[in-house]
Amino acid sequence: MVQMIPIAECRGVKIFAPISGKFSFFKSPFAAHTSLSAVDIYPGGDFGDMSPSPVEGTVIDIREYSTPTPFIKRDFIEYITAIKQGDSVVKILHMKPTVTIGDTISVGDPLGILIHNGYFYFWNDPHVHVEVRNARDYIRASNHNPLITSISFSSPDSSLESEIHCRVVFCDERYALLKGEYEGQDVKGFELGGCLLDGLIPVDSVDSIDYFGLIGECVPVPYVKSAGNRFMISSHHVKASIVSDVFNKHVDCLLLGFSLFFSEPTIKVIPLMYGQKLFNVEDEVTIKISLYKKILPSVGFT
Repeated sequence: MVQMIPIAECRGVKIFAPISGKFSFFKSPFAAHTSLSAVDIYPGGDFGDMSPSPVEGTVIDIREYSTPTPFIKRDFIEYITAIKQGDSVVKILHMKPTVTIGDTISVGDPLGILIHNGYFYFWNDPHVHVEVRNARDYIRASNHNPLITSISFSSPDSSLESEIHCRVVFCDERYALLKGEYEGQDVKGFELGGCLLDGLIPVDSVDSIDYFGLIGECVPVPYVKSAGNRFMISSHHVKASIVSDVFNKHVDCLLLGFSLFFSEPTIKVIPLMYGQKLFNVEDEVTIKISLYKKILPSVGFT
């Protein structure tokens, strides 16, 4: 049995994640994420691997539909798996269920095969999207049942700047993974402004990346929305850069990806385009991130 740890709760439903994986509340543009009502759970492994169930309950519905894709001869099928618990329904996406309607599921039970579909960017890893819904309304994309985290983080360091010295541990044509000094005990991540970072931070100008998240007791900059100890921050309040320690020059890339871990965390560096290999393994780089209390000049909220 996979060891599972509670990460969030909503309407009396507890959501769990594998201790060997990672999770993110903010690393997606899906509608439920923008209302703080969803979490993406990355069990670890590859597409085609089995995902453990993040909740308990009874399977009441399974649906499939086609997702957008530029590949004419390739079908990208998405599945909705609905698990009822009490008067709520847990909606799960991005896996092909191996359970059937009527099955009773416990936390950690095998639930389905992790799939790749048309919603994914080239840098996305296999994961399940999880949200808690009203039993009479669990199909629509929009959701307004915010998740309250079961995790906590506090730090006396409320500095608006962070400098992370990192080592490259993985790199291919999709992204690079970096390890560096991190914070946290039960849940681990990278700190900025006395909080843990969660989500995507633009390095290049990216119009579609509107927000990222901070997890903590309070935040030192204005926030768009909040739920418990989670705060959604406009991307126009942050600036990031990455410098190669070997060549002492800026690295051109698109995004920095931050998640929350139970084990040693990594930072994902996403290239400007698929096929651009950014580093070699064991390269050393420095990431600099700054928060601004006012919106950066010449940009505004989208």
